[in-house]
Amino acid sequence: MTVAFYTLGCKVNQQETNSMRLLFERAGYKTVPFEEKADVYVVNTCTVTHVSDKKSRQHISRAHANNPEAIIAVVGCYAQNKPEEVGQMPGVSLVIGTQHREQIVELVEQAMSQNVVEDIQKAKTFEALPVALNVERTRVQVKIQDGCDRYCAYCIIPYVRGPVRSCPLSDVQKTLAHLSEQNVGELVLTGIHLMSYGKDLPGNQTLAGVIKAAAGLPGIGRVRLGSLEPALVDDSFVETLKEIPSNKLCEQFHLSLQSGSACVLKRMGRRYTTVQYKEAVERLRGAFPNCAITTDVIAGFPGETLEEHNECKAFLKEIGFARIHVFPYSRREGTCAAEMKGQLSKQIKQLRAKELILLGADMEAQFLRAQIGTNHLLLVEERGEGMCEGYTGNYCRVRAQYKGENVELLPVRIVGVEGETLIGECIGQNKI
Repeated sequence: MTVAFYTLGCKVNQQETNSMRLLFERAGYKTVPFEEKADVYVVNTCTVTHVSDKKSRQHISRAHANNPEAIIAVVGCYAQNKPEEVGQMPGVSLVIGTQHREQIVELVEQAMSQNVVEDIQKAKTFEALPVALNVERTRVQVKIQDGCDRYCAYCIIPYVRGPVRSCPLSDVQKTLAHLSEQNVGELVLTGIHLMSYGKDLPGNQTLAGVIKAAAGLPGIGRVRLGSLEPALVDDSFVETLKEIPSNKLCEQFHLSLQSGSACVLKRMGRRYTTVQYKEAVERLRGAFPNCAITTDVIAGFPGETLEEHNECKAFLKEIGFARIHVFPYSRREGTCAAEMKGQLSKQIKQLRAKELILLGADMEAQFLRAQIGTNHLLLVEERGEGMCEGYTGNYCRVRAQYKGENVELLPVRIVGVEGETLIGECIGQNKI
């Protein structure tokens, strides 16, 4: 039996797909590319924007076209949000949503147009999925938290992911110990709202504790963090990060912004101001001078004036991000923002998003040029013809000449820039 996967959306979705792939392979299934004919297709969906919904439907339809007789299992946030809509699509045999992924093989083998989506708000415990290693054992994502209780005005995610649930620290430590035995180059800690980790657990179980546990293991090359809540990046948290050896912590911090206008942030229901955001950035840069600060920005939130849009651009310039992900505002049924006055036209939202994207490209180019002359550990992910490529700790892609033995983390010095790729030269070897 063969199975094919397609994943839309965030790193959490990617990690969950890898876990489901491992469950199928343990059951004797062979994974094939999504474009090929398969017996089972698993589409892991996203619903952050209406475009995400559309792409999810397109790939469900593509799976049905690839093999009309196949079982199509639809999981993820769009399936959780619109289970009836998904279940009526041609070829869909199973709708799971954001629970019961650990039972997916059993459910697929029982599938006769099943809808097993339940009220996610009643979920009380963290769903433990196996952690899948890639063949090269380079980068491994470990999901330690699910759910969100922030309920920002524009966001559908709390409604489809449910309340905060954290993996108990003792279970996380077991997973980390296993990964350490496998010698992985980079471990990425992920969650829907990562900095809520532990708030639902007894005792002092915190994200800081997980980071220290992971960084302290010899078989884990380095640790990268998922998206962080700016208001929670306080002095105590940054001091914890500073205690981690410099070669063990990736100096890239993704601080979700959404808008650089103080008034828009308030209407969004975000729990920080632009002043607090800037203070979080300053703390991180004070501790890690060459760190990359990356973010997300929404263009054209309801009621956003031209003045507020310009305030956002000015704030982005002031911070000087290494990379920004820009999204035009997408009206999500069931959220507060969907009912707000002042909904902007698609044309205005796209125009403002384009301006922010161009600004982001300029800032990224500036950040890349600033890396010339700096030294980094390169996570080697591709090799061939005397060259290797991968990412630095501050998440810059690097290409370098290298003909030595295989290593996971290679010391390089940056000597140039070609487009969006840095050029490095090898300055030694470093094995985990």
